[in-house]
Amino acid sequence: MLFSHIVVAYDGSMASVKALNTAIELVEKKQANRITVVHVYSVPYMAIADSVVSVPNSVQREWLEKAQKLLADASEKISQLPYANTVILEGSPAEAILQYTEQNGGNLIVIGSRGLGGLREFMMGSVSHNVAQHASVPVLIIK
Repeated sequence: MLFSHIVVAYDGSMASVKALNTAIELVEKKQANRITVVHVYSVPYMAIADSVVSVPNSVQREWLEKAQKLLADASEKISQLPYANTVILEGSPAEAILQYTEQNGGNLIVIGSRGLGGLREFMMGSVSHNVAQHASVPVLIIK
């Protein structure tokens, strides 16, 4: 067994679906024992002058519900695997993925090369690039 615990970043994009399928294949081929699919969401906020204004609780619940629905698809795909689960994290995607991996004994991160992309990637940087640069474990980036 090459890896004991794979952490898969999942955001519903085609690249993350491919990453999940690759991780599932590793488990099915006995190259890994355990898989955790993580989805990171962040509640939007607005900066007005010197203040930060968060959105109402109802909107925060709505974002969490959307994250749960998104992760339900991944949960279905891994349901046949013996040691598989899903986790919803909140915060900066790269930081949350790295922190979860470190705290939970992940020894491989599988992530898609392109997620939401576009302007968001230009402004914030690529999540997969940040994860690869800062991870203390191997990172498999799927195109």
